[in-house]
Amino acid sequence: MTGPNRFLRRFRGDGTKAGKSVEVSSRYATEPGTGKLALYLKLGNSGSVPVKFTIASQQYRADGPWSYTVAAGSSTEDFFNAVALQNGWYDFTVTVDSDATWSRRFTGHLETGAASVSG
Repeated sequence: MTGPNRFLRRFRGDGTKAGKSVEVSSRYATEPGTGKLALYLKLGNSGSVPVKFTIASQQYRADGPWSYTVAAGSSTEDFFNAVALQNGWYDFTVTVDSDATWSRRFTGHLETGAASVSG
């Protein structure tokens, strides 16, 4: 079930496998290049070996997917310009190469106070 503005967070996987050492967190912040609100995804790996994360757009964007290899005990963060490029809408699924059952989905709309387009 989705919330207002199609807000959805879906978490899948076995906590004893990839879920034990990898995680994704999301936040909204202004992207310095455009000055517009963006979705930031932080990919974390607390395990002992590198993990390859893949972020794929489920809708609103035709580019990607984007892949990131995160070293053991490390994290990386990237942003996606939902307001500048997709009228504020986003829908991304994050997977890892170490466990085909693990995924995180982030869907919604970034509100700016301005009039927007339905997604």
